[in-house]
Amino acid sequence: MDSAGNRIEQLFEQIDATPFGPAERALIDEAISLADENGLDELGYAARLRLLPSASMLGDTDAQLSAFAWCVGRNAADPDRFPLQVGGFDLLWYHKHVVSSLMGSPLFSLADVDAAIEAMQQQYVKEGVGVSGVLQARFQASVGQGRLDQAGVWLGELKRTPRDDYSHCETCVRAEEAEYHYTIGKDADGLALADEILGQGMTCGDEPENTIAQALLPLLRAGRLDEARQLHLRGYRMARGNADHLPMIAQHLRFCAVTGNAGRGLEILERHLNWLVHDGLNAEAHFGALSAAAVLLGAAERAGAGAQTVTAASDPRLRPVLGERDEPWTVSALRVAARRAAADLGARFDERNGNSFYASRLAADDALAEVSFDLPIGATRVSGDSVPAPLPDDLDGRMTLAADLLAMDERGQARQVVAAIEALGEAPGGEPLTAAQIAGIAGLKARLEAAGESDEALAAIFEAAAQDGLDAALAMTETALADPELEQGRGRGRRAALLRTRAQLLGADDEFDAGLAAADASLAIGLRLGAREWASTTAVLGAHLAQDAGKADLAIERWRIAIREAAMAELPQELSARLELGSLLAALGRAEEGVEEAREVLRRQTASGAPGSERAETLRRIGQGYVAMQEYQDALSAYRDAVALASQAQDWLLATRSALALGELMTDAGDPDGIAVLAGAVESARQLRATDDDDPMWLIRSMHLHGRALSLADEDEQAAVVLREAIEEAAVAAGNEHPAAAFEHADLLDSLARALGADHPEEAVRAAQESAAEFARIDETVPAGRALMLAAGVHHATDRPEAAIPLMEQAIEVLADHPEVLGQVLNAAGEVYEKLGRHHEAKQVRDRAQALG
Repeated sequence: MDSAGNRIEQLFEQIDATPFGPAERALIDEAISLADENGLDELGYAARLRLLPSASMLGDTDAQLSAFAWCVGRNAADPDRFPLQVGGFDLLWYHKHVVSSLMGSPLFSLADVDAAIEAMQQQYVKEGVGVSGVLQARFQASVGQGRLDQAGVWLGELKRTPRDDYSHCETCVRAEEAEYHYTIGKDADGLALADEILGQGMTCGDEPENTIAQALLPLLRAGRLDEARQLHLRGYRMARGNADHLPMIAQHLRFCAVTGNAGRGLEILERHLNWLVHDGLNAEAHFGALSAAAVLLGAAERAGAGAQTVTAASDPRLRPVLGERDEPWTVSALRVAARRAAADLGARFDERNGNSFYASRLAADDALAEVSFDLPIGATRVSGDSVPAPLPDDLDGRMTLAADLLAMDERGQARQVVAAIEALGEAPGGEPLTAAQIAGIAGLKARLEAAGESDEALAAIFEAAAQDGLDAALAMTETALADPELEQGRGRGRRAALLRTRAQLLGADDEFDAGLAAADASLAIGLRLGAREWASTTAVLGAHLAQDAGKADLAIERWRIAIREAAMAELPQELSARLELGSLLAALGRAEEGVEEAREVLRRQTASGAPGSERAETLRRIGQGYVAMQEYQDALSAYRDAVALASQAQDWLLATRSALALGELMTDAGDPDGIAVLAGAVESARQLRATDDDDPMWLIRSMHLHGRALSLADEDEQAAVVLREAIEEAAVAAGNEHPAAAFEHADLLDSLARALGADHPEEAVRAAQESAAEFARIDETVPAGRALMLAAGVHHATDRPEAAIPLMEQAIEVLADHPEVLGQVLNAAGEVYEKLGRHHEAKQVRDRAQALG
C-alpha cells in the first residue's frame, strides 16, 4: 500500500479511538480527502461509512445524506469492492437515519420519504434480514407527519414483529414510543417507558438525555415535581454540549417557562440560540426550538423582563432566521420574531404533510402561557417586584428621592436623579426655581462630589456597640428610628440605613429572626427607591440572617434577590452571591442546582478573564458539588484545576484547601497518587506561615491526612515521621488555646497508634491511651472509647489478651451512654473473655450487647 493508503489506515485507527466530536470529524475529513485525491475508492468508502454515524451524532445532515448516497451508489454498482459491511460498519444500519433526516426538512417531499423507506425495505429483504427496523422507520415517519392513527397501526405491527440484528436498540424503541404516547395525550403510558429507561440505567447515543427532556412536562403534569426538577438539572447538563441536541434544549426551555424559572431559561437560551444555524437541513429541530423560545420569552415578558436584552440574538448568522433588526434584541421583540419564524416553518411542514399537525403543535405551545408550576431552581427567577417606583414628576419629589439615595450611598442612582432634577428645572415654560430649591440642588450636587456619605448618628451607634455593648447600640438605633420625621414617611433613605444597622446589631446578638425582619424592611425601601446596590447588599445580609435562623427557603429567596439586583446594576457581587446560593443549595441536598450556579459563575469568570484565584475557588466549590452528587471523576477534575490555578496565583490557603479535598478523594478511591497530592498540600500549608492566613490548623490537618494516606499505603515508618511532626505542631497550637487544636492533637495520637500498631506495639498502645485520655478531657467520649479499643486491639493482636481486658472494660464504662457503639465493644470483649476461658463473663457482656438490640 502506498503512503496515502498507509496514512488513511493510520487515520482509521485514530478515528475509531476518538469520541464523536470536532476532533474525530477532522480526522474523517482528512481520510476522505486523501482517498479521493489518490483514487482510493475502497478506502474512501470505508471513510464515509465512518462519517455516517459521526454526522448523525453531530447534526450534520448535509454530510450524512451525501455520504449515504455516495456509499449506496458504490455498493449498488460493485458490491464486491464496496460491500455492505466494512469492519464494524454496516451500510444497512444507516438507512433508518436517512429516513429521519428526510423527515426533518420540508425541502424533502413525502415522496422522497416514502421512497427512502421502500428502498430500505427492498434492501433488507434482498439481504435476508428482519424488517423490524423498517417498521420502526414507518412508525417514526408517521408520527413526524402527524398521522397519529397510522402511527398506532405501525406500532402495533412493530410490537408483533420479532426483533433482529437491525432493530433499533431497546432504549431507542422505548424512547420513541414514549414520545408517541405524550403526543397522543397518554402521559402515563409514556412515563412508564421513561421510568424503565431511567430505572434500569438504559443508554444509547442520545439517551437517556433525550428521554429526560421529553419527560419533563409530562412529569409536571403528573405532579412529580421534585423528580422533574432533578431530571431537568441532570438532563440539561448532559444535553448542553452537542448542537444536535437542540430539540432537547427546547424541552428544557419549556420546562423553565412553566415552572417560574424564566430567568434561568433566558440564560439557557443565550447559550444555545446560535445552534439554530448549526444544521441547515434540520428544520424540525429549528421549529421546535423557535416555538419553545417563544414560550420562554413570553414567560419572561409576563414576569416583567420584556425590555431585557438577549445578546445572543444579535449574532449576524441568525438574521436569516430572525430577520433584520438595527436595535438590540429585547425579550419582547425576540418573542415576536421567534413565534413568527416558528409559524413560517410549521406552515411549510404542514403544506408538505397535507395536514395541520405543526399548527396544532404551535397552538399547544401557545397554551403553555396558561400553565404554571411553582418549582424554583437556582438564582434566576425573573420577577416584576424589582421594578422601582416611577421617577416623581415634580421637582421636590425628585429632590427627596435624590436625598434618600444619597443617604444610602447610592451615588450612581442619585446622580441620574439630580440630572433629571436639572432637566426639569430648565424645561421651557416651567415654574422658576425658588431660592430654597436652588440651594437644595446645590447641596445635592455638593454631596455628590464629596468622597462619600458620613452619618454621624450611625458612626455613634457602631462606636457604642464597640465600647458599651450591643444593647446600648440597639437602644440608640431605636431612638433614631423613633424620629417623627422618619415615622411620617420622610427620610426613607435614612430609615433604610438605620434598619440595616438594626439588622446587623441583632444578628451579632444572635437575634436572627428580628434581624431578618429589620433587613427585609430595609430591603423593601431599597427596592422601592430603585437602589439596586443597596438592595443587593441588604438581601445578602438577610440571606445570612435567614440561614442563621435555620430558614433555608427564606435564605434562598433573598439570595435570588441579591443576585437579581446585582445583575441589573451590573455589580461584580452577583457572582459571589451565586456561589453562596450554590453552596446553600448543595448543603440542602440540591447539589445539581448548586453545581449549575457554580458552573455559570465559572463560565462568566473565564469569559471575563477573572483572576486565577477566583476561578480556583469556584472550581473547588464545583468539586464539592460533584462529590455530593457522587460524580467523582468530575470532582477530581474540578479539584485538580483548582489546585493548579490557586498554586499559580500563589493563593496558598486556597491551594491547600483544594489539595486536601483532592488528595482525600483520591486516597479514599485507592489511588496511590493521592499521597503526592497530600504532600503538596503540606507544602502549600507551609507557605501560609508567611501570610495573613497563618492558621496553624491548615498545616496540622495537611500533615495528618498525609500521614494517614502513607499508613494506608503500608508506609508506616514514613507515616509515623509525618504524624509525630504534626503532633508537635498541634501541641503548640493547643497550648496557644486554638479552639480546634485539642481534638486534632488527640486524633493525631490515634492515627499514630494505628500506624505503629504492627511494628511498634508498645508505643502504639501508649499513643492510643494518651489519645483516649485527651479525648476524654474534652468530653469526646465516643472517640475516647474507640481509642481505648484500639489499644486493646494491639494487645490482642500481639497475643496479650489479658492486657486487653482492662482497656476494654474501661471502654465499656466510657461508652455506657452510647449504645450505637457499645454493642460492638461488648461483643469484642466477649471474644477476648472467651479466649481467656472466662466464659461466664463472656456470656454476661454478650447478653448485655443483645439487650441493646
